[in-house]
Amino acid sequence: MRPARSLLFIPGNRESWLESAHTHNADVVIFDLEDSVPPEETDEARELVSNYLAEVHGNGQRVCVRINGHPNDPEEFTAQDIEAIMCEELEAIVVPKLRHPEDVEQLDTVMTHIERRDGLEENGVSLILAIETALGMKNVYELCAAADRVGSISCGAVKGTDTNHALGFEWTGPGRKGLETLHLRQKALLDARAAGIEDPLAGTYVDIEDIDGLREDMQFSREMGYTGYVVIHPTHVEHANEIFAPDADEIRYWLDVRKALIDAQAEGKRAVRFEGEMIDTANIKTANRYLRRAKAYQDDLDLAVDLSGLELEE
Repeated sequence: MRPARSLLFIPGNRESWLESAHTHNADVVIFDLEDSVPPEETDEARELVSNYLAEVHGNGQRVCVRINGHPNDPEEFTAQDIEAIMCEELEAIVVPKLRHPEDVEQLDTVMTHIERRDGLEENGVSLILAIETALGMKNVYELCAAADRVGSISCGAVKGTDTNHALGFEWTGPGRKGLETLHLRQKALLDARAAGIEDPLAGTYVDIEDIDGLREDMQFSREMGYTGYVVIHPTHVEHANEIFAPDADEIRYWLDVRKALIDAQAEGKRAVRFEGEMIDTANIKTANRYLRRAKAYQDDLDLAVDLSGLELEE
């Protein structure tokens, strides 16, 4: 799954909002069939989302869908959701309230069956795993490793979320103020990285008008290693796009680091002094990670640096 700075939830039962979803400048929109939709409106929302998916994608917008509940949902909402939304325009399915790796394996089996049956690209639709139960938090690594199509996680250890309810912490504030969530966020990040997830996601922030708190939480999430943020209101999109975007100075620094090390390797050296720092070949991998993300956003940002011809090794 390609990286994303901002992922905006759009309630699946609001037709006018679905229709205008591509106008908010979010990297990704998430059509929601779960929490924002009353159960009695689920069938109608599912049909609306299915109808608008291709249209919104055709307007140049990347689209994901958050499905209902759990693979063993007695009302079979999960199976009905997947059947209705699987198509080539869908980038990923966001899965809430996961607990065990078997949950992911079940979903993967169903999705693979539909892809083969309908002639879709196998593993063409990714999974974004929402880490919001106690067992889910405990099993992040196993969840991420359960299927090749797992592309990212979303860890929403903030006030009022399902994670807040499941773990019972008392939220004390965004960013560094919220020490009660620090271990949770770092644990989820560590497990996801260990399982090979390149672009884990933070969020959401529920205080819509508290922009200072939002930015504080976004900035701290970036510093921890998260690469994007899930938001619930269009006014939050621009802040995620700004904070999680690489800037020109950062890109130039990593380009220079990479060049210095490549030149050093050509001379048989593995370490070199660079701007007062000692850097070695391990820094090339870090440089490549930053530069790959910068290339992903090059068309959206005025970076004053052309990365189109840059070849980056894994």
